[in-house]
Amino acid sequence: MLRADVSGAIYSVFADEYTEVEFGKVHRIPGGRTVNSRDLRYFLAAAEELHFTRAAESLFITQPALSKQIASLERELDARLFVRRRDGVTLTAAGEALVEYARQIIELDQEARHAVRRATTSTRTVTLGFYLAPGQDFLGKIIESFSARHPEIHVELRRADWSKKGAGVEGGESDVGLIWLPQDKRLRRLRFHRLGLETMVIALPAGHRLASRRTLNSDDLAEETVFMVPTAGTVFNLPVRDRGRDRLRVVTTIDETLVGIASGLGIIAFTDSVARWYTHPGVVFVPLEGIEPADYCVVWREEDESRSEIRDLVRAIVNAWNSFVAAT
Repeated sequence: MLRADVSGAIYSVFADEYTEVEFGKVHRIPGGRTVNSRDLRYFLAAAEELHFTRAAESLFITQPALSKQIASLERELDARLFVRRRDGVTLTAAGEALVEYARQIIELDQEARHAVRRATTSTRTVTLGFYLAPGQDFLGKIIESFSARHPEIHVELRRADWSKKGAGVEGGESDVGLIWLPQDKRLRRLRFHRLGLETMVIALPAGHRLASRRTLNSDDLAEETVFMVPTAGTVFNLPVRDRGRDRLRVVTTIDETLVGIASGLGIIAFTDSVARWYTHPGVVFVPLEGIEPADYCVVWREEDESRSEIRDLVRAIVNAWNSFVAAT
């Protein structure tokens, strides 16, 4: 079931700020030391969670791997960043001092990538990113409406894999994105407009013992192997705390996921619109009860909201979505 949300202004501020880190970049920090932005990402995750195991889960790495990277960073900086305790960790004075520098470095990385991308584009374009391609009628209305207002600007469509938070918007790969919330709270400085609420479904192999059920709930799925999307906290990820790693499979694209489901390798939660837009042989969708609906949203960068083409693309998306919902 879809419900359009047409209340309020188009431009709203999302209360939780968001960020993503590019791997492999080296930065100099006060004192003449150099650090890798991957290490800063790991450090910030641990600093926010104050628990290495939870931080490792959010990063989709093992706890020993995270501990090793933190120890390496501490050696590089010649400073102890955390005090290890039985129930977690706390930041030392040095760790607290590093947090703000780490955040600034990550944000500068993102701004630099975005600026370079815009400067090297030979023709005027705006890029619409998405994890899962919406229906062609929906996309067609967006492009038609936007192009009527900006015939000089090309709309580039880009499908992001699920490792790209904000459908690539935060990292500068996309200008505007279509995403479901909640996502990982480590995204930063995005603005959003809610398009509507979507109910959840479970994607199962057609021959699965639960495939003929009219509805399912979380208890029905307790023993199942689940596919996980590598943006911790995303709406597609079912609760996994009681599952061993042998019953978790990380996927990064819709094609990989659907083939895996059809092959009987696991299940995943999707939204109702995904069930209609993505049919696949050997995959069935069953409504999932007891789970909060997902917010389907359009997002863009805070610093881009003064650009008329961004505002107009957002408007085109909102209008196309409302027409789509009215027709269903």
